[in-house]
Amino acid sequence: MLSLTTCSYDRPFILKGNLSPSLFELQHLIYLDLCGNNFNLSHIPESIGSLNKIHHLDLYSCNLSRSLPSQLANLTSLQYLDLGDNNFNSVKNLEWLSRLSYLQYLDLSEIDLSKVNNNWLQVINELPHLTNLSLDGCNLRDVIPQYFPIINTSSTSLVHLDLESNNLTASTFQWLFNFSNNLVSLDLGSNQLEGGIPKSFGNLCKLRYLDLLGNYLDGMLLELIGNLSGCLQLSLEELYLGGNKIKGPLPDMIKNFHSLRVLDLFDTQLNGTVPESIGLLSNLEGIYISSNSLNGTIGESHFSTLSKLRALSMSSNSLSINFSNDWIPPFQLVLIFLRLCKLGPKFPSWLKSQRNFSYLDISGSEISDSIPKWFWNLSSRAVHLNLSSNHIYGILPDLSTQISNSFGLRIDLSKNKLEGQLPIFPANVTSISLSKNKFNGSISSLCTITGGKLEFLDVSHNQLSGKLPDCIMQWTSLVILNLANNHLFGKIPSSIGSLYHLESLGLQNNNFSGEMPRSLRNCSALQFLDLNYNSFSGKIPTWIGERLSSLIFLLLRSNNFSGGIPLQLCWLTNLTLLDLSNNNLSGNIPSCIHNFTTLARQESSAHDHYFIDSDANYGYYKVSYIDKASVMWKGMERDYENGNLKTLKIIDLSSNKLTGVIPVHISVLFQLVELNLSRNQLTGRIPSDMGQMRQLESLDLSLNQLSGHLPWSISQLNFLSTLNLSYNFFSGRIPLSTQMQSFDASSFVGASSEFKDLMFSCEVKFQAKKRKGIVANGEQFSAAKQLGV
Repeated sequence: MLSLTTCSYDRPFILKGNLSPSLFELQHLIYLDLCGNNFNLSHIPESIGSLNKIHHLDLYSCNLSRSLPSQLANLTSLQYLDLGDNNFNSVKNLEWLSRLSYLQYLDLSEIDLSKVNNNWLQVINELPHLTNLSLDGCNLRDVIPQYFPIINTSSTSLVHLDLESNNLTASTFQWLFNFSNNLVSLDLGSNQLEGGIPKSFGNLCKLRYLDLLGNYLDGMLLELIGNLSGCLQLSLEELYLGGNKIKGPLPDMIKNFHSLRVLDLFDTQLNGTVPESIGLLSNLEGIYISSNSLNGTIGESHFSTLSKLRALSMSSNSLSINFSNDWIPPFQLVLIFLRLCKLGPKFPSWLKSQRNFSYLDISGSEISDSIPKWFWNLSSRAVHLNLSSNHIYGILPDLSTQISNSFGLRIDLSKNKLEGQLPIFPANVTSISLSKNKFNGSISSLCTITGGKLEFLDVSHNQLSGKLPDCIMQWTSLVILNLANNHLFGKIPSSIGSLYHLESLGLQNNNFSGEMPRSLRNCSALQFLDLNYNSFSGKIPTWIGERLSSLIFLLLRSNNFSGGIPLQLCWLTNLTLLDLSNNNLSGNIPSCIHNFTTLARQESSAHDHYFIDSDANYGYYKVSYIDKASVMWKGMERDYENGNLKTLKIIDLSSNKLTGVIPVHISVLFQLVELNLSRNQLTGRIPSDMGQMRQLESLDLSLNQLSGHLPWSISQLNFLSTLNLSYNFFSGRIPLSTQMQSFDASSFVGASSEFKDLMFSCEVKFQAKKRKGIVANGEQFSAAKQLGV
């Protein structure tokens, strides 16, 4: 026996290196467990076939690769085989499995089996002792009915079956009922199942776990529950139906499932009220009904016998939670998700009895109160506290003495009315969001965060002042740093270069000054950099392009940067938003601007930032952060949040002292939606191929020294809704199109006399056509519109 597993919590070490062939020369080995080690994409050697006495082989999640060796067929004594969660090549044949006739446990999860067709069905049928089968994420094709006679009923030994995350459809149900008499656990989540649930499910008398999450099941929940109401309702303990298209109210008959421990109806299409009879399910440990259209009032009677309840998830409904002030719940919750439920206006006093929670989200719950002192010392297990988007007021206490959690804490108190100085946090806090409050004073109190776990800090939109302290070098795990919209000043300390994992840095709307610190080039993971509206000076550093190759958003608007635009910025091929406007930049626009290749592609490089909190009993909880910025869009400054920023592809170089011509190859940026080069000293013509920029919605070239004819290709800019070519020296004919007719004369103020004469000529010709009745019905046309888009 040899066990070097790292899959259990009491074995924290990990072996690294190649999987040595000599290991498989131990011909008398009967037990080998290497689960969770890292073998650097090495392969399983052919010599594994010499282990013909082995009963137990576990290579789960070992970072193995290449093909599965055919010599596995020699391991005819195997009872337990786990090869899941590796990087093996696509498997074309599973016939070797049929020789492992003693096999009881088989896990091939995350191995691509798309090329084996329905061969996997036949193999399973030939394993008479198989009780546990996991083919999760194997890209299995649909079960074809013509293979059913081959399957017959010989594989009746299966007890646990996991076919999650494949491409299976409802025809799978017919196949399942051939051997389902002994099934205890069935996972068909994240497949392509449509329609309802067959009544035959109600006859699965031993089934305790049923997972149908994330499919396309539809119909009324009442009918669906009815089809599960045979002997199954006596045995079923966990029911997962979330992420489907199930409609209707939660039926009263749910009370008949007396053994039910988990009910998951998250993100379906339920409506109506929650029946009080749910409170009769005395074994219930988890209720997940968030993200539906449920309404009405939740009262004490809903929880009358739920003493075992540990997880309560009712977020994103229209529910009111109405408990008496002196009510003491019969349960001790670990997970409390009541976001957007009405709990206020008073702070919910029933929480005082909950001393074991790990996750609490009561954001947007209409609380208009201060946070009581007892709240901060409730749970030593708290890892996630979200009280944001309420009307909570008052001053926060010293949280370093109030919260004793040793696991790390995420706390979100943003969008409230809190005031005073920033509190002192525990040293091991992992996430702090205090944005959009009324905090004042310096941020030096945050220097007590020394645990090296801080990943997220957002104190934007407050009234903070002072300099950025050097202690930020302690936050080496920081991914998000948002200090925007405060009164901070001074130079950025060089210690910021210690934040090697930083992906998003927002310092906009402060009073920072001096040059960008050279050490910032160490933050090579940066994707979002917003320094708008400060007093930074000096040249734009070349190392931005040389070292920050992951940048997607670069915003330097309204500073005092001078000198030329460095050619190295062209190396930022992932860039989707470049704003250098309102500075003192001079020289030419780099001719390599066409190297912003993401602006030529339909897809965007932008993505949200995710933080995962894991819990051994309740899976994981994902927290996301979406970059947000204030952007000049079609002449107006707008705030972009909630993912909208990812849709913008903009270049804004306006209000500088740029000279020379517009680079001819700029027209290859086909997906650009806004181009603003106004208020510079540009000369020459508009590039003739600019009409290729078909997604362009806003084009501003005003207040330059451009001349020559307008290229006919701009008449092809069908999405253009904002155009400003005023105060230039254009001449010649005006390209006409339906879109061009939508602009007024202000788009062309300051044109040459020849241009103005042509505007007048076009109006005369149009009026003549109108008198002759040859203008299209309903067509609106004017001299000014002749020149617009």
